[in-house]
Amino acid sequence: MAATASARIGAMLGAVDPAARRMISTPEGVLLPVDLASRGERAAAFLIDLFTIIVSFVCIVLVLVLVGISGAEMGAWFWIVLLLVFFFLRNFYFAAFELAWRGMTPGKRVFGLRVIDRGGGTLRADAIFARNLMREVEVFIPAMILMIGPFMGGEGGGVWLYLMLLGWMGVLTLLPLFNKDRLRAGDLIGGTWVILAPKAVLLPDVAAMPAAASANAAVDALVDGLRFSRQHLSV
Repeated sequence: MAATASARIGAMLGAVDPAARRMISTPEGVLLPVDLASRGERAAAFLIDLFTIIVSFVCIVLVLVLVGISGAEMGAWFWIVLLLVFFFLRNFYFAAFELAWRGMTPGKRVFGLRVIDRGGGTLRADAIFARNLMREVEVFIPAMILMIGPFMGGEGGGVWLYLMLLGWMGVLTLLPLFNKDRLRAGDLIGGTWVILAPKAVLLPDVAAMPAAASANAAVDALVDGLRFSRQHLSV
């Protein structure tokens, strides 16, 4: 009977990679199983979020141009404003959505992923900000230096700088490949996990089944595997 119930629960939950299963202990001392998100799903979710950020930034630039604010009028201030807008957009995008959507961003929601606290407690705001600010060091600042470097007219050490930045980004980007919990640097600092959080699918409602079928199913569910002798009943 226990094996049958376990098989039914397993079928409802779907196939699970044993290497991705973790147990967390809630503050009440209850052990809960969670499944870590795959590295590919996390990368795909990040690309969706990054695309959303870039589209939003382009829309903001177009709005500034349409209202008459452009680089020709503001000079260097225009580019400073754009850099600040992009900084706040890419950082508060992740933090704001994860705070409002209980650890989800639009990209994570597409793939059914969620950020949780590794200790089993409530996902704190400081952990969310810490893990997302680390993304600046991991990706955005090195990538921006690589993009604007050719326009700064650097010579000599430019090649070595590019190689160092590429190495830095490569190590931090590949970090989830080299630890069993699939943690990026932001997860290590913030004490978080990214787990699978698929939408729960309930079994069919017994009341919606035909009367005879529902009665038979209910009786079968109750008596399946339950055979008691007189000795059992006396106990």
